[in-house]
Amino acid sequence: MSGPTVYSAGDYGDMITCEPRMPAYAEALRQAVTPGCTVTDIGAGTGIFSLLACQYGAAKVTAIEPADAVMLLREAAEANGYAERITVVQGLSTEHVPEQKADVIVSDIRGSLPLFEHHIATIVDARERLLAPGGTLIPMRDTIRAALVQHPDGYQSCEAPWLRNRYALDLSAGHRHAVNTWNKVSLQPEQLLSASAELAVLDYRTISNPNMSGTVNLQAERDGAAHGLLLWFDAELAPGIGYSNAPGQPKLVYGQSFFPFEQPLNLVKGDRVEATIKANLIDGSYVWSWTSRLFRGDAAKPELTMRQSSFLAQVMSPESLSRRADSHVPAPSTAHAIDQLGLSLIDGKRSL
Repeated sequence: MSGPTVYSAGDYGDMITCEPRMPAYAEALRQAVTPGCTVTDIGAGTGIFSLLACQYGAAKVTAIEPADAVMLLREAAEANGYAERITVVQGLSTEHVPEQKADVIVSDIRGSLPLFEHHIATIVDARERLLAPGGTLIPMRDTIRAALVQHPDGYQSCEAPWLRNRYALDLSAGHRHAVNTWNKVSLQPEQLLSASAELAVLDYRTISNPNMSGTVNLQAERDGAAHGLLLWFDAELAPGIGYSNAPGQPKLVYGQSFFPFEQPLNLVKGDRVEATIKANLIDGSYVWSWTSRLFRGDAAKPELTMRQSSFLAQVMSPESLSRRADSHVPAPSTAHAIDQLGLSLIDGKRSL
């Protein structure tokens, strides 16, 4: 199982200076925190939300962060006079047993999309175990949206060097993997070929399933080549407070997500693409699949169907796949013997 993503001090700095994300979080916290309340900050990083909660009057803040960034959090708590009010827990919130439940839980453990690593499972656990009855979750809800997009520059990596290269070599075997690889991008409104459509609403007050499946119908509003699907999210931190990483909005730390088509679609105004997009959490990471059907004009049947998945982006040999089968019998090796010896010496008394 993979662990949480680790960020650098520079990454945390970008998060703190990211607007309008950071002012929106600050205002949502200001409205949620009442004098003497308790706050839990999940994925606290260097502690900006924890410090603001104290500034707004929280009596006790539990800042939970697995990375060593908690060292900066501890120093900042001391420097701002909040050391007595902030309890730093280095670890995962899913393993934390609180002394009392929190009135407010704040977090931002998304990636370029909210369906990222253990984000949903973590929020569900926090809501059920760490939040007091009637407490407040920040963020409250995210809406994922999708649109058809022109992105010839980004699509270059799908075609070159796999379908064309200066060496006159047939490298087409790599093409099927390249077109199943989605990427973080930052695109502009003029690159959209369709209006956006709502793919999924993630309401953190009620959500329980970390997986997602949704279908959108996207109609070309002008002629042009569609290179893929663009996904982003609109965040609602509290009623009336939020932001978006949509094209045309201020550039945020998240970016948007570009899911390429197997081949560019030359569309005329009125053509339609029906896209079914799924995300399934497997072993700590999401496997995305997107099936796209092209309908020309008012046609009832699709002219083309493309089935893609981030699983197919991986290059895997039959041998490596066979080692993952539940029937696989590992052969003893020197490496296994070393591991066995090392584990046998861990008795709670011996030093490294």
